[in-house]
Amino acid sequence: MKKSTHIAARLAAVLLLAVGLLCVPAAAAGEITVYVDGRQLSFDQPPVAMNNRTLVPLRAIFEALGAQVEWYPEKQGISAQKGDTLIVMQLGGKTFAKQVGNGEAQYIELDQPPVAINNRTLVPVRAVSESFDCDVTWDAAGNRVLITTAGGSQTGSTVVDDDRVYFNAGHQADGAYTSAILEDGVLYFNFVNRATLYIYDGSMVRSWNAGDHPRDIIARDGKVYYYGHNNGAVYCLDAATGERETLLTSGDLDDVEQLKLYRNYLLASDGDSQIYAVDLNTGAGRMLDEDHAVLFTAAGEKVYILSHLYLKEENRWRYDLVEADPATGSTRTLYTGIGNQLFCAGDGSGVYFYETVSGSKTYYFYDAATGSSQTVSESAYSAAETGYNRTNDTCWTEDWYFGSNNSGVYRKTRDGDLRETLYNGSGCRYLTNDASHVVFIQSENGFNAGSVGSGWGDTSVYIMDLNGNGLTEIINNGETSSSGSNSGDLGGGSIQPMACPVCHGSGQMVCALCEGSKVDFYGNRCSFCGGSGWRVCPGCNGAGTINP
Repeated sequence: MKKSTHIAARLAAVLLLAVGLLCVPAAAAGEITVYVDGRQLSFDQPPVAMNNRTLVPLRAIFEALGAQVEWYPEKQGISAQKGDTLIVMQLGGKTFAKQVGNGEAQYIELDQPPVAINNRTLVPVRAVSESFDCDVTWDAAGNRVLITTAGGSQTGSTVVDDDRVYFNAGHQADGAYTSAILEDGVLYFNFVNRATLYIYDGSMVRSWNAGDHPRDIIARDGKVYYYGHNNGAVYCLDAATGERETLLTSGDLDDVEQLKLYRNYLLASDGDSQIYAVDLNTGAGRMLDEDHAVLFTAAGEKVYILSHLYLKEENRWRYDLVEADPATGSTRTLYTGIGNQLFCAGDGSGVYFYETVSGSKTYYFYDAATGSSQTVSESAYSAAETGYNRTNDTCWTEDWYFGSNNSGVYRKTRDGDLRETLYNGSGCRYLTNDASHVVFIQSENGFNAGSVGSGWGDTSVYIMDLNGNGLTEIINNGETSSSGSNSGDLGGGSIQPMACPVCHGSGQMVCALCEGSKVDFYGNRCSFCGGSGWRVCPGCNGAGTINP
């Protein structure tokens, strides 16, 4: 990529006009958070507000946007390149330059120039994000910046959907000691009873020490929540750093069997009596129901519990609807003698339940905002249940429900009229799916809870698309891969690389700053390329190919 000599001259003038390090005013009250495509970014230096602009650490934001960033300490300069777009800024400079391909350079005025705070350089987040064709929104109520990249979305994250109840709806695959969940296109899973959390982003697998064998994995905003199969503790792990925090111990809750995330609360249940809430902002925890909880969900900032009580005189169970405030721990019983089913509305506005009188069911919707209930038709109730499944239960997509048996992985329509086998192979366990992929584990010799290694034999985790195409083995425990066949095109068993569209397969590009002349703005040897006139392609890191 050849840059015009005009940009070098103009940038030199901009850099020479630098005013040096600025005096830094106090940051605006309240912590500012930044989300990219629904994922909250982590910073070692918190964002600050100056002149009605939010500034963030340069490396964190550029790398989150997929750009390669360089810092020039001798000139206090910053360059970032993504594809064929290059932008250059300087600490204290009120103008920055942008050039796309061989086009004319653009010079853009900044309301607030980059500044230095605590040995970190902070850049205006809106200016740099929009330079890479991202949409930027300021959420004043939440004191947060929402960035959506080209092709990205905030949908499905708590950024725009505070009413979503997050939980792991996939099968736990008990015999396989494996749990998994797909969130925003990333797979989080554990494998064959190991105290390890694995993260698969579509091209590579990373792993972190999980402290125990993870169960009921939930991922949200770059954090992973799970409980330990052996010690019963509940953990929060940072997916980027591997830093792990213990949120609950076995002394807080007798036996954890299910986790849910709602707004800023982690809700843990033992499955048949206790529900415990942890405030993720303060770390405070409180018991919401200690004796009778069966099911629970959340809506309108409250937790709704289906509580059961055994009536000895009548030799039957009675189910009640209880509302709990996770902020205070206070509870109140709303209805007694209802049916044993409870779910929230897809939009989080309330909950649905039913009661049976003389063998006839009456269906209700309870509005969390108004505190009132109304009857609904059976068809409306069923439609609401379908909406709940689509919003909260990852086993469901718009058209399909996914599962497995000992002979393969299948999908079926919601009404069950059509069932299709996607993968034929013995010893399969469905793990999870999202709107585009299905994940399963296979062990042809059966699952053995023995020691890691030979005790597990040939065990593999696979991913494929919803039609059974593009089958890819993510990880394998044995000496040889498990085998099987699927109804779709395997495509060679993995995603094939393609020529890098940035460098067209060469692996190198003309230096963006010296334009191949080998000298910098001042006629010295270019420090950006080391005087070679070339730089490694940021699109493929010199490989010449990338995975699609």
